Amino acid sequence: MQQSLDDITEFRPATSWQGRLVASAMRTFVKPVVARVPFTPRVMKFSQLGFDTVTLALPVHPDVHIAPADVGGVPGEWLIAGREVLSGRVVLYLHGGGYFFGSPRSHRSVTWRLSRACRARVLALDYRQPPDWHYPAPMMDAVSAYRALLAQGCRPENIIIAGDSAGGNLTLVTLLSLREQGLPLPAAAVLISPWADLTCSGETLVSNADVEPMIPLNALRFISSSYARGQDPAAPMLSPIFADLSGLPPLMIQVGRIEILLSDARRIAQRAQACGVTCRLQEWDGMMHVFQALGGWLPEASLALREIGAFVDEQIRAAGGEARIRQRATIVTGLGH
Repeated sequence: MQQSLDDITEFRPATSWQGRLVASAMRTFVKPVVARVPFTPRVMKFSQLGFDTVTLALPVHPDVHIAPADVGGVPGEWLIAGREVLSGRVVLYLHGGGYFFGSPRSHRSVTWRLSRACRARVLALDYRQPPDWHYPAPMMDAVSAYRALLAQGCRPENIIIAGDSAGGNLTLVTLLSLREQGLPLPAAAVLISPWADLTCSGETLVSNADVEPMIPLNALRFISSSYARGQDPAAPMLSPIFADLSGLPPLMIQVGRIEILLSDARRIAQRAQACGVTCRLQEWDGMMHVFQALGGWLPEASLALREIGAFVDEQIRAAGGEARIRQRATIVTGLGH
């Protein structure tokens, strides 16, 4: 018997004053500014630089090793956090930022914590983005990097693909592309606040508009148009909410209940169910978009990352991947190859 959405949805209540404070501050001071920004290619370029600058203020633990990467011709960076990393495990991380800003540097507060939680090396890609590039360049970069990991000897059952926001979209379409090319799929995928519908038709884009602390609807619509560049935004490889997800590996989705993208997460979970794909959906009460980035300060974020780590461990074990430490993990940058 097919499960209902309620059967796979795990509700996580808000428990901290920090969460309420952050959401209120973002809603009061950040969202009004973003809503008034006149989106143009020049503004997009400036936003990329500004976002990197602000997020680099988030601390990285001193035991984290970061090295530049060039995997499959795609730049990025490798991260290893601590001494418990399993040598064969890899998380291929696709950062968010609406397909127009963000980078491996801006998302280090997520990626180094994922390395620790998942006991895995993290490869954070610096994939091509608008305004210089558009669809399908990011997907091509992600597929190239995955192919290169396989060519380097990484076993697919030891690989996880993960991404937040637009990176969640990119995670899904990368899986679809790998499936269509007949490549072995990774053990599982993790979607953090995924933006899965570039037509911007989800019901919570309206119902959560007033409580959403960060993202104005006009920004989503502009970004969608910029990325699609004349393509139909309802095409499955742009909006995987409309795709056939059959044959994909198990999915874990985490989303805040006050996000305008809440309905995107729910519809992906429903779509996965309908296509026979194992899926876990966690809805976090009172949490904003990609709250996991505040793992060092927000208790709910730290718990969410630990739950991702437990899911990854479970799925890699189930797939027959590496489950014990054989040697200290090392980084191969691939630079110059």
